[in-house]
Amino acid sequence: MRIALVCNAYHPDIGGVETHVRRLCAGLTAAGDDVEVITQGATRSVETVDGVLVRRFPLTVPAGNYRLSVPLWRWLRAHAAEYDVLHAHSYHALAALCAALGNRAPLVFTPHYHGTGHSRFRAALHPLYRPLGRTIMARAGAVVCVTAAERDLVLRHFPAVGERAVVIPNGTDPRPSTPAPRSAVRRILCVGRLEQYKRVDRVIRAMAHAGPEHRLDVVGTGPAAGQLRQLAARLGLAGRVVFHGRLDDDAFAACLSQASAAVSASAHEAFGMAVADALAAGLPTVAAPIPAHREVARLAGAGDEARPAASGDEARLRFADPEDEVALAEALREAAASGRTRPAVLPTWTDVVGATREIYAAVAGRPVSVGAVGR
Repeated sequence: MRIALVCNAYHPDIGGVETHVRRLCAGLTAAGDDVEVITQGATRSVETVDGVLVRRFPLTVPAGNYRLSVPLWRWLRAHAAEYDVLHAHSYHALAALCAALGNRAPLVFTPHYHGTGHSRFRAALHPLYRPLGRTIMARAGAVVCVTAAERDLVLRHFPAVGERAVVIPNGTDPRPSTPAPRSAVRRILCVGRLEQYKRVDRVIRAMAHAGPEHRLDVVGTGPAAGQLRQLAARLGLAGRVVFHGRLDDDAFAACLSQASAAVSASAHEAFGMAVADALAAGLPTVAAPIPAHREVARLAGAGDEARPAASGDEARLRFADPEDEVALAEALREAAASGRTRPAVLPTWTDVVGATREIYAAVAGRPVSVGAVGR
C-alpha cells in the first residue's frame, strides 16, 4: 500500500507522537509499504530519513502551539488521491485537520487525545475547537486509540465515533536485561517533551528532598526547558539535575543502562511511552496515577495500585502524587534503591505495525500482505 502519515512534526523533533510515527514508518517500510511523511517545518524540503520520504511544508502560522501550514493542506488537497490511506496524528495539532479537509482519501486518525489543552488559555480554546475535531472524527474510517482510557475519553466527547474507535497500544523497543549500575550515585531518568503539563518541575522540586546521592537525568527538549533550568539552579540542584536535551538512540540507550529508576509526573497522556519503555527495560518506575499510566501498569503486569517496596513484578511501578513533593521524593528513593526487575513483556512495535496495517486494509478496502512483519 501507499501510505501518507500526516503529523505536526517529525524526526529529529522528539516527543511521544514523533516516536510513534517514526516507529510506524520503520515497520511499514520493512513490510514493503510505500511510506511518506507529510509534516511541517520552517522551510519547504523533501528528504529521505531512514529510508522514508519526508515532505516538510513551510509554516503559515509558526506559533508553537498553533502551527499551521496552508501549503501542506494544498498539497493534500491536490495529491491525496495518490495514496491508498492517509494516517493523521494528534487531535492537538492542526495538521490532522488539514488531512481531513478538502479530499476524500481513506483516512485513519490516531488522536493521541488528552481531552483538554495544556494551559489555561489552550484549555479554554478546547471546547471551541471541538466542532472541527468532530469533523476529523467523522471523516475517519477508523479512530485508533492507544489505550482503552483514551478510547473512553474519545467516546465521551465524540459518541458518534462508536465502533470505529479501536485500541492498538503503543509498542516498546525490546532491550536486553542489564545489571544495576555500580555507582554511589543513583540516577533517575525523566524522559519527555519539556511542556508544563509533564510536571518535570515537580520532579525537580522532589529532588531537593531525595538526598545528595540521587541525580536526575532529564532527556528531551521543549518550551519549558529554560524555566526548568532556572528552577534547578534556584534550588541549588544545578549539579544534581542534568539536562541532556535531545539524544540519539545510542546515547539514550547508554543513559537508560546507567539509570537506577525512571519517573513520569505527567498530568495528561494518551499512553505513557516513557513509563512503558522504562518497564520494558526492567527499570523501577515512579508515575503519576493517571488513567493511561494505570493501563500501562496492567499491560506490564505491574498491577493497578501503588505498592510498597518489594521484589519482582511488584517493585516495577509505584504511583505517587506529583503535587506532594515529599511523597514523590520518597517514592523515587525507594525505586532507585530497589534494583532492576525482570523486563516487562509489553506489545512491541512489530505488533503495532501488524495491527495498524490491518486497519489500513479495512479502511482502504484492500487485502493486506504479511510482508516482513511478524504476527
